[in-house]
Amino acid sequence: MASICFLLKKMSYKTIFIDAPVVKEKKGFGMNILVVNGDQFARTIEAAVLEKEREGNELMNVMPVHSSDIVMSTHIFGITSGAVLTFKKKEA
Repeated sequence: MASICFLLKKMSYKTIFIDAPVVKEKKGFGMNILVVNGDQFARTIEAAVLEKEREGNELMNVMPVHSSDIVMSTHIFGITSGAVLTFKKKEA
């Protein structure tokens, strides 16, 4: 465990969370189901990646964050709430 902590201290990682923009688009089960605006989400992620690259970081990982809800006790639907981007400081 100590070697992992040392490694993480030596490597400078940064993480950011990007919220997924949603729109009320579809109706189902008597309620509005939120849908992610994929174009805007992609542009927001691209802008964050470009900004971090200008700061001297490189993208290491993108992990989507999902939420789900149960409707009428039987139907489950999910939505992408956002994404966690992990960057590493570029070595000189």
